Amino acid sequence: MPSEHRVVESLCLGLWQTNCYLLGDRELGTAVVIDPGQGGHPVVRQRLEANGLRCEALLLTHGHLDHLWAVPELARELDAPVLLHGDDRWLWDDPAAGFADALPGALEAQFGLRWEPPSERLQALRDGMTLRLAGLRIEVRHTPGHTPGSCVFLLGERADDDRVLLSGDLLFAGSVGRTDFPRGSWAEQVASLQRVVLPLADATQVLPGHGPETTVGAERRSNPYLAGLGPAAG
Repeated sequence: MPSEHRVVESLCLGLWQTNCYLLGDRELGTAVVIDPGQGGHPVVRQRLEANGLRCEALLLTHGHLDHLWAVPELARELDAPVLLHGDDRWLWDDPAAGFADALPGALEAQFGLRWEPPSERLQALRDGMTLRLAGLRIEVRHTPGHTPGSCVFLLGERADDDRVLLSGDLLFAGSVGRTDFPRGSWAEQVASLQRVVLPLADATQVLPGHGPETTVGAERRSNPYLAGLGPAAG
């Protein structure tokens, strides 16, 4: 995404060290925020203001609490829509459902979080849709496995060698997302990797939901979870 006006910031947030991404364009004065987790409310606001940017939307790769903790406050204060795949609506309604054997009231009891989501701001992502936000072309790909509604976001034009994959918890440097949480599926995770990740060019930059950035080529060569996999047939 080469541009003198482009803003790309990674913010590591909260107990789970979740990567929140702020992508913006100073010339347009707009930005999109991806996965603002625990502690994200003040720091996202500060970084938007420091760069002179207005948030056009809050995008969620999936509905686990570590990726959406700060969304209610930010959505209300920034007057921004929230985009999440419909298959993770159950986690939006009750993030505690993402933890095995969670008891009623667990979020407030364990984390001091009273969950009051602004559902009137929620909009559904779907596979293959293209978003035009903050001067970016953002392609949405549905990648179930980690959660039923997990998605990744591809930035750049289809023929562009400088594409960027915001991979959420599908793919990490040297690893992949867990599938032992409620409604996770290892078979679907493998299918998502084959269908969406492996056809991408080696030069594709990967910005994951946790840990350092990498490339598709580096993971193809060294990630043990990709060993022996090829792109999905057809």
